[in-house]
Amino acid sequence: MGRCEPYQNEFRVVLPDGSHRWVSVSALPDLKDGQLLGWYGTCADVHDRVVAQQALRDSEQLHRSILEASADCIKVIDLDGRIELMNPPGQKAIGIEVMDDWLGRRWPELWPGESREVVEAALDAARLGNVVRFSGYCPILCGEGKWWDVVVSPISNDCGVVQRILAISRDITREREAAEQLKWASEHDALTSLPNRRAFQSRLQAATIRSMEAGTSVGLLLIDLDHFKYVNDSLGHAAGDKLLEAFGARLKESIRSTDFVARLGGDEFAVILEGQITEHTLLETGESVLQRVKQPMTFNGRMMSVGASIGGAIFPDDAQNANELFNNADTALYALKERGRGGTKMFHQHLREEAQKVATQLTQARIAVSENSVEPYYQQKVHLGTGEVRGFEALLRWHHPTRGMQMPETVAEAFKDYELATKIGDLMHRRVLADMRAWLRQGLQFGVVAVNAAPAEFLRDDFAERLLFKVQEYGVPPDLLELEVTEHVFYDRTSNHVSRALATLNRAGVRVALDDFGTGYSSLSHLRDFPVDVLKIDQSFVARLEDDPEIAAIVAAVIDLGARLKIEVVAEGVESARQRQLLREQGCVLGQGHLFGRAIRPDEVPPVLTKARLIAA
Repeated sequence: MGRCEPYQNEFRVVLPDGSHRWVSVSALPDLKDGQLLGWYGTCADVHDRVVAQQALRDSEQLHRSILEASADCIKVIDLDGRIELMNPPGQKAIGIEVMDDWLGRRWPELWPGESREVVEAALDAARLGNVVRFSGYCPILCGEGKWWDVVVSPISNDCGVVQRILAISRDITREREAAEQLKWASEHDALTSLPNRRAFQSRLQAATIRSMEAGTSVGLLLIDLDHFKYVNDSLGHAAGDKLLEAFGARLKESIRSTDFVARLGGDEFAVILEGQITEHTLLETGESVLQRVKQPMTFNGRMMSVGASIGGAIFPDDAQNANELFNNADTALYALKERGRGGTKMFHQHLREEAQKVATQLTQARIAVSENSVEPYYQQKVHLGTGEVRGFEALLRWHHPTRGMQMPETVAEAFKDYELATKIGDLMHRRVLADMRAWLRQGLQFGVVAVNAAPAEFLRDDFAERLLFKVQEYGVPPDLLELEVTEHVFYDRTSNHVSRALATLNRAGVRVALDDFGTGYSSLSHLRDFPVDVLKIDQSFVARLEDDPEIAAIVAAVIDLGARLKIEVVAEGVESARQRQLLREQGCVLGQGHLFGRAIRPDEVPPVLTKARLIAA
């Protein structure tokens, strides 16, 4: 300080109690004729002011640190929507190099046109004192753009008057991409990249709603690959996956770009068509799909080919809602597969009636199984010359809780289902073997008893072992049991299992009968390739024996063939004495049918045997 200059300073002083206070000192020189006579001044307590200023500086530094440290884009905006402040990380996030170029610009101008209305609405709400949150996509100055989660809130004074607006934008691009990937994965099949069942159900529901609103229609095709299991079994699951992947790609190529294709699971696919859809449209689309997918493909140098079966239905012609549309297309597909695979079949009302009939039969079969109400009735096989009973065929009956004893036709569909067919077959076998055991204990000579097997029972390769286990369990000699199969078992996908099962049973002593002989294809080859002990002439031939010379010639040929091959021949459905006479004249030894009596209960077998023996004697 100069000798005669005014003095001013602020400093802390220590009080007697050891505390500190800030004070401000001002002093002026007392001069006379340039001579310093003395000093006079003041001392003021400025402690509160200094502390407040320091707190303000600390607060500003804290806020500055927060703004600079935050990864969010933070903006202070005036009431006209113009940017007054943006934190450095926010500037960097959107690619701003010189902030001065952006100060004073309206914030909505940074957003694309389609989002500006939302941004303006958020500013309007903040001016009214409300907090608003929205998300949107915004291009940045360097890059493709980002998704932002934005919170817009008012900045008010102590009186609650909004003076500025605070906008905090958080980059959620990665989170959104991850969410979209997760959503995609939840709605798509990983193997084919096609929409999955969940996405299909949602799309079908939405399509039917749009159809009702616009007065249009929706077509649905359900597609199953034919014999896909063969590919997995013969070439492995890797080949099966490759086939499904290629099928999905070909399916997309076969339809319009506006159509929706999905994989429902396994080898099941679906196509949804919207617009003015007719039956002709669906049939054309189905044919396009079939032509495209039937082209062979290779896997590891091996050729693979596949066919498909397609069921179709139209909304609102065939259904009142999406669920009914799906069920009806599925009904059409089921009906097609029941009558031979391949092609496209449209839903019609009679198919629903057939489906209801199938459902009723399956329900009744489940009742029969659950209540253990399956019972064998026995139809006798008779020597056509002497009338002697040479054996029996066990025929299925079951007892309905209210309608009494029922014929097998009431549960015919059950024999196409492995689980039901196997359970019913097991019940029948056990009942028959128990009856045979009881007759043996009575010393009865009842001959050979035949039991029937449905093709579905051979779906698993253990039929012979299960039957032989039961034969051993009941202590019945295997050579007293006969297994009847129809020629259909040799055409089904279980033919390899059938071949092994028949060979196993034959070696164990169980006889094998070929039922309905002559009604299928390649009947003679079956006699060559499989162990057959008995041929049963189908009753349709026997019924026409008297009036149709050609049928009579066929019957005579079968009887002669059996004699030459040393195979027993049994004529089924013998209803009249004339039929019996003609069969005898042609050399047939055994027959069964109503001429010899109705099918009887197990307790009726002993007296029938006694009566037949007396007649034969």
